[in-house]
Amino acid sequence: MARKLLADSTILAVGMLSGNALSYGFSFALSHHLGAADYGQIGTLLALFLIASIPATALQAVTARRIAAAKAQDGATAGERVHAIAGPLLRWSVLVGAAEAVLFVLLSPLISAALPAITTAQVAWTAVSLLPFSVISGYFGLSQGSSRFRDFTLLFMLVYGMKLVAGVAVGMTLANPTLVMAAVALSWFPTCAVCHYLLRDMVTVRTLIRGDGYLLELRRASWGMGVALLLSLLDGLLSAHYYRGPTLGSYQAGALFTRAGYFGPQFVGILVYPRLAVPETRKTALRVGVLASVAIGAFVIMVSALSAGPLIDFAFGEHYTVGSDFDLSKVAWIFAYAGAMQSLVQLAQLDAVARGSAAVGWLVLCGTGAELLTIMTVAHHDPVQLISVAAIVATVTAAGGLLMAARSKHESGVRMRKPEYVPAT
Repeated sequence: MARKLLADSTILAVGMLSGNALSYGFSFALSHHLGAADYGQIGTLLALFLIASIPATALQAVTARRIAAAKAQDGATAGERVHAIAGPLLRWSVLVGAAEAVLFVLLSPLISAALPAITTAQVAWTAVSLLPFSVISGYFGLSQGSSRFRDFTLLFMLVYGMKLVAGVAVGMTLANPTLVMAAVALSWFPTCAVCHYLLRDMVTVRTLIRGDGYLLELRRASWGMGVALLLSLLDGLLSAHYYRGPTLGSYQAGALFTRAGYFGPQFVGILVYPRLAVPETRKTALRVGVLASVAIGAFVIMVSALSAGPLIDFAFGEHYTVGSDFDLSKVAWIFAYAGAMQSLVQLAQLDAVARGSAAVGWLVLCGTGAELLTIMTVAHHDPVQLISVAAIVATVTAAGGLLMAARSKHESGVRMRKPEYVPAT
């Protein structure tokens, strides 16, 4: 068991690092090829997609939770219960993705009016991408919940590899942000077919199960994971309000250290989540997840403290931070620390989703409100103040969320009722 856990950890860590590198490569290549105005549109659309895809992220968590619980009831193997719910769960992902895509297409004129830098067509193509991404998230949930981490890793790299190839190919030849987003959206439809091919052995039931509480569970998970995402993005959004020029550029460069601290332990949550969804393994999985996340976060913080200067010069050039009101190389470790604490908040929220609890979400919402109020009233005069507040709030919120998780008396997982696992005739 320990050997398998180590192998899964290695595969996930390398695969997700590679997938994230492909995703960053998409932005890096287009930012260097397109002009500032065109890439500004791409960046805005990517931020819009990130917010709009919160239901898809929650959908993955809900699917993985139910599959993991069914697998545990099947005796730790993907048996009758898993095969009976896999297909219906995928059908929910299609319905949710289609509904969200249609809604955003209808709202695209209003969104583009509110964000004049982007056009209605660009928003519409971004909306179209929500459909295949939601379906892909359903397959992510199937592979994660059944602990098929090799398949998960392969699909993760495929999704962001297709995004890179399609988007950059169109961006380099046509230099049109609208067509770039169209290319990304269309590339994910054949990716869905590959997902189905890899996991086709699990999808045997063709009916949609109703009345099983799926939409309520999805709504609760979307809300909780949405506020956790907002907490991780809040300081960066506020920096664009209070700072300009080189100071803002330096802060956004610092946000990359925050992302490193946040995404570095990301694979840990993916790995332990199926065990968090099973009452018998939840406590051990939570301890392992916290220890691993803290160790990885400490490593990222140490690297940021010792090597920030050379990393900034390599990524942006020596001229990038000239004229800034603060020296990023001296405080990069604070950015990394904030990201590491935010990753622990995310882990606590994942545990809450696995338990079917909304309590951690309310805690994170209170933390977000406290950070917003503090920054707007007293802590926005200096960028170091702003990131320090973000780091402190993330620390307190993570400690509170993990304490709630440790003391939780609720059983995690899903107790399958008979209609949920008996195949329809």
